[in-house]
Amino acid sequence: MSSHSAPVPFCIRWGILATGSIAETFAKDLLVDPASRGVTDVSHSLVAVASSRSSEIASRFINKVGAPSSCIAYGSYDALVADPRVDVVYIASPHSHHYQNAMLGLQAGKHVLCEKPLTVTARQAHHLVETARARERFLMEAMWTRFLPISAQIRQEVQNGAIGPVIRIFADNSIGTNALKELKDSYLTKKELAGGALLDLGVYPIHWIMQTLAPRPDPRPSSILSATTPLLGAGVDESTTILMTFPVTSPSPVSVQAVASSSLRAMADPDGHTPVVRIQGDRGEIQIYGHSWCPSKYRIIKRVQQFGIIGEAEEYEYHVPGGAHGLCFEADEVARCVRHERHESAVMSWTESLTVIEILDAVRRAHGLFFSEIVESDEYPVTMPAKMN
Repeated sequence: MSSHSAPVPFCIRWGILATGSIAETFAKDLLVDPASRGVTDVSHSLVAVASSRSSEIASRFINKVGAPSSCIAYGSYDALVADPRVDVVYIASPHSHHYQNAMLGLQAGKHVLCEKPLTVTARQAHHLVETARARERFLMEAMWTRFLPISAQIRQEVQNGAIGPVIRIFADNSIGTNALKELKDSYLTKKELAGGALLDLGVYPIHWIMQTLAPRPDPRPSSILSATTPLLGAGVDESTTILMTFPVTSPSPVSVQAVASSSLRAMADPDGHTPVVRIQGDRGEIQIYGHSWCPSKYRIIKRVQQFGIIGEAEEYEYHVPGGAHGLCFEADEVARCVRHERHESAVMSWTESLTVIEILDAVRRAHGLFFSEIVESDEYPVTMPAKMN
């Protein structure tokens, strides 16, 4: 019997800023034993939660998610980032507040994991990256889909040449709602919270395109075309479709065409059997099923590049282990990066987050989708109106 004990996992201490539904999901995932997903090198401790309105709201949140009694409830974000026990702040506020809240954490010397999209504008995102670099703090956009084992497996299939060089990608995230009725109280339909299909839903298909094509010396598309449909009376988009071209780069012999679509009204998978992402190469196709943010399976169809030839398919199913939702994997990445004193993740790099925000900016400019001056401001600090908190 070995006298050597197992190494103690690196434990990172979290503070959660805001108490909405995504914060609740993230908090519950932090509390799932990492060993249940085969992770033994890092662990997580939820030490503080803040509501911008009152400590009572934060206390109710803590009780609801089952956080330990040592977890402190704060009634302001300033108090949370001032807590010396907090290593990293998870920003779960509406899109409109991401820049101000993430900057608050970085300026306080905290590492930051900020919900998607990282910011509302590219200028804001560049300022966050510059601040993180100057203060030597970790910063990452919380695009949790990238850290799911199924996503890593799909990326590996592409890089291994399972379907040959990628030539086209179709990615959709559309949820099939009567938005003005079902989502009338949601941030998704609120211009003052930077809602709409593009910024909330559209980031997922864009990120599927980006991660499929990575790594590239320059991840930016060479052309961007788009079309939007407004959500009547709301001042945000109901549906947006983007067509991008990515230039020739090794090992692809041709440019890549990519379509990213998102809609509050249309449905990406109406029958439960329609692929939400299709990655096409000259020797086959990868089809991804389920939700684009958390796929349930994928199929690889391999074929000979010849007219009329039907390929053969292999299918791989996936379930998040341990009863978690799946946000735990991005939390594990944060912990590993902080442990190794890295300021950005190689899987979700600053360059790719900036590229995605620049694409969103280009589409919004093309269709006059602008938010208020205060929401798009890159000044800091800016006090957001109380009605927006």
